[in-house]
Amino acid sequence: MIKIQTRLVMVPVVLFVICLLIGCSQATSASPGPPWFHSAEQAVEYGFHEEQVERSDVLTTITVDGEELIFYEKYGAFGVGGVNEGSRGYQWYRLSAYLNFEGEDTPYMTGGLTVQTAKGRNVNILAGKVFDPKITSMTVKGNNEAQELSVTGHSRFFFMVHQSPFSELEVAPVLGGGGSQDGNERNL
Repeated sequence: MIKIQTRLVMVPVVLFVICLLIGCSQATSASPGPPWFHSAEQAVEYGFHEEQVERSDVLTTITVDGEELIFYEKYGAFGVGGVNEGSRGYQWYRLSAYLNFEGEDTPYMTGGLTVQTAKGRNVNILAGKVFDPKITSMTVKGNNEAQELSVTGHSRFFFMVHQSPFSELEVAPVLGGGGSQDGNERNL
């Protein structure tokens, strides 16, 4: 009688161990990362689907060392994704967490991030959001140069790729009349 009870207890335990081993072996055999595609366009479409964004959410696309970087907005947050070309084709990847600028009590906010491309290159990005409707663009000064950035998208983002450390950049708003205004900016 004891042998029958021991066997009845062992059957569920053995089944559990078998299921656990099968589940673990399938998890380790899956290929890591996003799938590869025959074209960059297919990789971008996959990325948009995965990120749940539409083409209309794209702010701009640039190429850095042969890699396509895509700047987009998602539910009011700033995102950066990329397309890597490799021996197996093209692959989508998101470069950073989303930047969500929340500061309705300030005219604008800025933040800096460094992303690493699939080829290993570090890319410095200055990004920000304008809350004051009188601000039409932003001026960024660094390395003895000034660049005017347009405010884009319905979320009113501005952004650029730069070489200088974020701390060495000066950001100032340009008002609708063309004048620049100092202060009242918050960094992330």
